[in-house]
Amino acid sequence: MSEATADQVRTWQQTKSEMTRGAILDAAVHCFHAYGYANTTTDRIARAAGVSRGAMLHHFPTRSDLISAAVVHLNTQRLAHFADEQSRIQQGAEHSRIEEGIDTYWRQLNTPTFTVFQELKIAARTDPELEAVLTPALRAFDAAWGNAVRQIFPDLVLSEAFVRTAYMTQYLLEGMAVAKLTGGPTVPEELMLSWLKRELRRSYQDVLTTITLRDR
Repeated sequence: MSEATADQVRTWQQTKSEMTRGAILDAAVHCFHAYGYANTTTDRIARAAGVSRGAMLHHFPTRSDLISAAVVHLNTQRLAHFADEQSRIQQGAEHSRIEEGIDTYWRQLNTPTFTVFQELKIAARTDPELEAVLTPALRAFDAAWGNAVRQIFPDLVLSEAFVRTAYMTQYLLEGMAVAKLTGGPTVPEELMLSWLKRELRRSYQDVLTTITLRDR
């Protein structure tokens, strides 16, 4: 076998290995959503991924390894989805498109990835193994999320209201999304979303040059 052919074989093997690893992690997130964290076993994940137990153990020798990688994978998916969608919406805008940004964020909070995210946070309260994995992963996620927000909304970052409104937006929308997941009291979504958009536009008057007549 020539050196070039050997390199091609190694490249293919590496690609195949990465694809298998990705399939396993996707299957783990799917199982968390479909069955809940407590009911998700490594065998169930292997079946969902269509891989043998040996292949599973090759990539993730222990359950802890798998859970740790799955948490990072989930957070990476959430962050990438947020950054991609928000960047697309804001592209070419003179000022941040607040209303469209809120609508996009709200849609993302009504997806399986957010459901799994909440499932893991709740499960970690009584699962030391998961808590040990999730806590540092959440710190890293929060830091990466903050950096993404600052890059996507550079004008809003300059506002005196930025920190306050960032927390307000996150906790209001995530709280509404969690209420839907847990069968909590019905939240008047359109009312709250419309209020939030108006409040944000008012709060950012120091960096936005115009306020629409509708919002006055």
